[in-house]
Amino acid sequence: MTRPPFTRIAALTLTIFFAFISTASAAPRSGSKAVEENVVAHVGDMPITLDAFHAFIQQLPANMQAQADANKAAFLEALIQRRLMLRHADESNFLGTERVKMQIDRARREILIGEALRRIEEGARPKASDIRAEYERNKAKYTEGGKVTAAHIMVSSEKEAKDLLAKIVKGEDFAELAKKYSLAPERALGGSLGEMSRGHSKRTGLPEIIEQTAFSLDPGAHSGVVQSIYGWHVVKTSRKEGARQLDFSEVAQKITKEMGERNRQEAMRQKFIELTERYEVKRYLENLK
Repeated sequence: MTRPPFTRIAALTLTIFFAFISTASAAPRSGSKAVEENVVAHVGDMPITLDAFHAFIQQLPANMQAQADANKAAFLEALIQRRLMLRHADESNFLGTERVKMQIDRARREILIGEALRRIEEGARPKASDIRAEYERNKAKYTEGGKVTAAHIMVSSEKEAKDLLAKIVKGEDFAELAKKYSLAPERALGGSLGEMSRGHSKRTGLPEIIEQTAFSLDPGAHSGVVQSIYGWHVVKTSRKEGARQLDFSEVAQKITKEMGERNRQEAMRQKFIELTERYEVKRYLENLK
């Protein structure tokens, strides 16, 4: 057995040593020839097996794992140093100190909370059928490129919007109704939003539902009543060009992420409601000083 010169590997060894928070577990000791051949080092009577060494590497950050093949000796030395520290800590009975007990208790709480959150998130993952259904329901949302020329009328109540929609259906001029009734800044322009490309709402602050609705309409068509945070709208698309419907395969990952986040938030909300009722949470805000 040989020990690599410290000066050659010291810097990398210390980097690895401090990069890893926990120590990989040693394989159980055995007198079998197969296990002995698998041992890459001993720390006292405790063997470090090749499996334990590989487990140590796999738990390091990805950028450090990539260096392992070319620097096996340095990585082994880092694992040996961690085992030395662990044995020193055991023999010194650090486990019995209040400081360590507090840290272990804190780590235990965080691990348990993390596991609870992981299980909620796992249960909130959307099914393949739900992802496909979301795509089919909102195909107009999943298009690429294209432009529309659109206008809208905004009022403060659903009833007003429905009354205006009835007038539009009967043939009254959309622009004139916008000038007379709309509360939106575009009122003087007959509700005109001009030409819009995808992402217009993010760049200008226009409610996204207006953009989505405008792109979903055929040229010359108007929408039903739609609601935004500002009020109730009727949207009309006068011109539309160049939009391409994205295939399901092109947007499945995006839908999965969006649905997963929505599901996660709702699952968390429901779980906190359930737990708050089960454990009878009481709050004494007046004591917050």
